[in-house]
Amino acid sequence: MKSVRVLYHDDPKPKVFSGRQGWKFCFDWMLDANADREYTDHEILDAVWEQWNAGSGHESKFFLNLGVRSMMVGDYVHISGDTEGSESCWHECLTVGWRINVPWEEVMGDTPKENFSDITEKDIEKALIKQLIKDNEGIRTSLSQSE
Repeated sequence: MKSVRVLYHDDPKPKVFSGRQGWKFCFDWMLDANADREYTDHEILDAVWEQWNAGSGHESKFFLNLGVRSMMVGDYVHISGDTEGSESCWHECLTVGWRINVPWEEVMGDTPKENFSDITEKDIEKALIKQLIKDNEGIRTSLSQSE
């Protein structure tokens, strides 16, 4: 089970609001009849984005009952897991995708926020392809070493 918190980037008191109990909820794969494993953070981020956006057609009852605004670029999601090897960290919603593992000090406004507004889908595509090639080379190296 992974616990999730949403924090709006424009909250006037983020240190107070980041700990509010009313905005915490869980994703428990064991309660999902279609799940055969723990959810990844990326799967949870996708689900939170859908469930916290009015008009998505997949709004959660939790979100609707709170009567708050939809998530937007710059908002944060905190995921903490109680499973072995699961790390707790903040993620920032970007124009395209998510910024993973945002420093706590930045979320709280204690340090300047990094600006990613100039990143395009093409930049992300190039970075992903570069990472896939790197991962593929690493797999080949480890396979050749094991032979």
